Amino acid sequence: MNDRTRQGIALGFLAALSWGIYNVGAEIGQASGFRPADLTFLRYGGAAFLMAPLLVLARRRLPPLWQVAVLTLLVGPLFALAFNEGFQRAPLTHAVVIGPGMSMLVANLLDRWATGRRMGWNRKIGIAVLIAGLLIVVTDTAAPRGSGLSILAGDLFFVTSGALWGTYVFTMARWQLPPVETSAAIAALATLTYTPAYLWFWGLPDLAPALWVEQFVYQGAVGGCLAFVIFAAAVLRLGAGRAALFSALVPSCAVLLAIPLVGQWPNAEQWAGVAVASLGMVISLDLWRRAPALPGVTRDDSKV
Repeated sequence: MNDRTRQGIALGFLAALSWGIYNVGAEIGQASGFRPADLTFLRYGGAAFLMAPLLVLARRRLPPLWQVAVLTLLVGPLFALAFNEGFQRAPLTHAVVIGPGMSMLVANLLDRWATGRRMGWNRKIGIAVLIAGLLIVVTDTAAPRGSGLSILAGDLFFVTSGALWGTYVFTMARWQLPPVETSAAIAALATLTYTPAYLWFWGLPDLAPALWVEQFVYQGAVGGCLAFVIFAAAVLRLGAGRAALFSALVPSCAVLLAIPLVGQWPNAEQWAGVAVASLGMVISLDLWRRAPALPGVTRDDSKV
């Protein structure tokens, strides 16, 4: 295993932990009275605020505007609104299984379609097990979060957000863009385009300043900045398909973090879905196999 692969694996683990924290933070935010639109505003506005100095210092290394615009369409406000709307309807366990699972499926299928490379048996078996875990979670009979809300609708929102993220992962790997500068540019463009609509249609809710600070950390610092940059760096080192497989750690991280942070214990069916889906994603992490060369990476750099 070479240094580039080691770095990618370490970054993948850190990204999974960050996403687990972000998922629990979204759960806390919804319970505190924040609407999906509010959390979306904090995610991109917070990240843009934190990375504003970088935009100035690294302005000559920023990607072309059209590429930033495409990526913002994929993982900008539409992605975050779908994710947070799902949280308003379905349990945390649905979010951390369906979203990452769809991301992994879409990224791998797009990579297969674009490159023509065949998936190894490990990955095929892992994806089949993952789909079984997704089906277990989807058939969960937990009560919806509010009257008139549908868990199935929440699951569909998670499918949408996961598919958008998987497409973003594939696109980042193909374009080989600098992760930090690209993440900063996405946050800035998303904030510029979303803020006027947010203030016009929703407006700021009257919530305690401490709650705003808490969600600024969860949404802006962790979700919009830290996890975004770390995962983008992992994609550059591992490629779209392999980096997306680190979603395997998100369900267990988020579910375990939710127990002390929000006191939320999954039921038996949810535990089963998390376990099966995580097993499928871990099986797909065929890190001991020889990986295909990535764009801009030598064959030696793609060995494990």
